[in-house]
Amino acid sequence: MSFLIQAGSRLRNAVLRVREAVEAHPGRVASGVGGLLLLSSVSAFALVEYGPQPPLPAPSVVRQAVSIDVSTQVDALDSQPRLLYTTAFVDAADSAGSLLRRLQVTDPAQLRQLAHDGALQQLLRQRGTMVSAEVDSLGRLRQLQAVLPVAESPHASGAKSAHGEDSAMQLRLLRISARAGGGFEDHLRVQAAQPQIRMASGVVRSTLFAATDRAGVPDAVASQLVDLFGGEVDFRRDLHAGDHFTVAWRVYTAGDHVLRVGRILAVQLSVDGRERSAVWFDPPGHPQAAAYYAPDGSSLARTFLLSPLPYDRLTSGYGWRISPIFHKPEFHKGIDLAIPVGTPVRTIANGRVAYAGWGTGYGKYVKVVHPGGFATIYAHLSKFEVHVGEPVKQGEVVALSGNTGWSTGPHLYFQFFVHGDPVNPLNIAHYTPHGTKLPPELRASFLASTAPRTRLLALLPQPELASAAKAAPRA
Repeated sequence: MSFLIQAGSRLRNAVLRVREAVEAHPGRVASGVGGLLLLSSVSAFALVEYGPQPPLPAPSVVRQAVSIDVSTQVDALDSQPRLLYTTAFVDAADSAGSLLRRLQVTDPAQLRQLAHDGALQQLLRQRGTMVSAEVDSLGRLRQLQAVLPVAESPHASGAKSAHGEDSAMQLRLLRISARAGGGFEDHLRVQAAQPQIRMASGVVRSTLFAATDRAGVPDAVASQLVDLFGGEVDFRRDLHAGDHFTVAWRVYTAGDHVLRVGRILAVQLSVDGRERSAVWFDPPGHPQAAAYYAPDGSSLARTFLLSPLPYDRLTSGYGWRISPIFHKPEFHKGIDLAIPVGTPVRTIANGRVAYAGWGTGYGKYVKVVHPGGFATIYAHLSKFEVHVGEPVKQGEVVALSGNTGWSTGPHLYFQFFVHGDPVNPLNIAHYTPHGTKLPPELRASFLASTAPRTRLLALLPQPELASAAKAAPRA
């Protein structure tokens, strides 16, 4: 009995010591327990890994010999010449050899043979023509092509279209091809031009020419538009962001090539909310009536254009100013129009060249006298395009702009005289009478001819005017 009492007492003391140890060192006890559990799991893994395993099936290997002979294909690819496509422009000093070498043709035998080719010799006389060639990796010409300059049909001398323009233009496509057995074959394909009508609309954000470029309108058509309304619209001062246009014009094409840009057939122009329209009318049997008219039949012909330049920037106006040369007050009897050197300068009206030469201060200048006591001067030029005594028509190029004489930069000095006295060129519109109306006997023909074109413009989608007006502030 005493033994049991003593054993119970020792057990209680042991439990108390364990309890005190756990309370004193709880981290060590947790680590010990965790290590014990880890060892037990490793032991279990070892038992599973190295316990008895079922026997695996015996591996089987299948071998099959495959013979692939690619040498034939490699030889065929190596022997196949690679093709090179090149282009070059005919230069004034070109020979057959120099042109062909720029096109990467280097085969000596071909160079000798083509030096005497008649079609190639004809091509060498067409300076500036683009030539395309197909050449293999050995420098041998496969094919050469070029579009020769537009020619007029020899059997259609004086032929005119219904709109007063040449209609006998022909596309000449030259092709020189290598024959399989050696030598070359020349072929000249001639295709007559076909007239087409093209249309576009645009809105002004900064300048008219920038708007026509965005709309895909050729520069020749944009210049016609300026000439057409130049008697009543000052495209330097009157045009604002948000103004818009719709235009139809004629082109002459052959295949994918545009041979010539023709005249405007109909146009609508909105400047500062005011609409202007014009249509071309060329009645058969009445050549004197061929002109542009408003839809009501009134002629749009004007005595003067408002500017001798298609586009410019006014840098010095008419009147008193401080001379940029002598730095003192002077009366400026004309206007200065900033423009790059070499820009075509056009006479603003029909007349006759009274002077074309050098003048102090003016540099190179041209003076044109016009009927009714009017005259114009175009100064600081770089080159003359007319001579003294020559008659000129409105819009004809009389010179190229420059920077000669008393000039601080490239520009045109333009003067306008009325009975010998200089007046402000910006007021030319005051001296421009309106055209006369169409003869009554042609009115029915006029409406029948021009009404379809006006309706055609109405079908063209109009540009986004609101967004364009917000793109740039009004001048």
